[in-house]
Amino acid sequence: MPASFLKILSTAFLLAVSIFLAVKYGSGDLRDIVQEAGVYAPAIFIAVCFLKPVLIFLPSLGLTVIAGVLFGPVYGTIYVAVGGAGSTIVGFYFAKWLGRDIVERLAKNRKIFFAVEEWMNAEGKKTVLAMRLFNLPWDIVSYWAGITGVPFRDFYIASLLPLVPMSFIYVYFGSSIFSPSSPGFIISLSIILSLGAIPYVIKRRRGRK
Repeated sequence: MPASFLKILSTAFLLAVSIFLAVKYGSGDLRDIVQEAGVYAPAIFIAVCFLKPVLIFLPSLGLTVIAGVLFGPVYGTIYVAVGGAGSTIVGFYFAKWLGRDIVERLAKNRKIFFAVEEWMNAEGKKTVLAMRLFNLPWDIVSYWAGITGVPFRDFYIASLLPLVPMSFIYVYFGSSIFSPSSPGFIISLSIILSLGAIPYVIKRRRGRK
């Protein structure tokens, strides 16, 4: 079964479970239940984020939105940022362990893969930062960097710079998902859609040239 299909399936499942629980208990009551779990709930969530690059079918987007539903915008952002900082390390070195052939298969498009590799070898830190800001799949970027010549320090710094603001946008979206008419939901959704559209706009402009 393709990893992309598993990601879509798992994202839909996570969102469905969250919606079911939020409807059954109410988003506020659901967060109270999570708080009653003490440190276990955030600890489990962060551990799952750490292991996400190894569990290839788990989606970054789904987990981030779930963090907003369960923990709210502030604590959700903190837990996602901590988990993301750990998963970035795991993804980088997991790719080195997997080897080039498997990472190429995960990337699917070999032409794009070689182009990204060329950019990373030339301007590693800038390329990683651009891909993070353009909202390309977090783990795929980590895999790419892991098998190219990008020094880990440059890769990690470039990954951490946008981690908190990007996490906040998605977590805030998740925290307001049950208030679709609220300004916060509309603004966060607009930012997410705009960031997601940037790579396609650039691709079309280059295609016309």
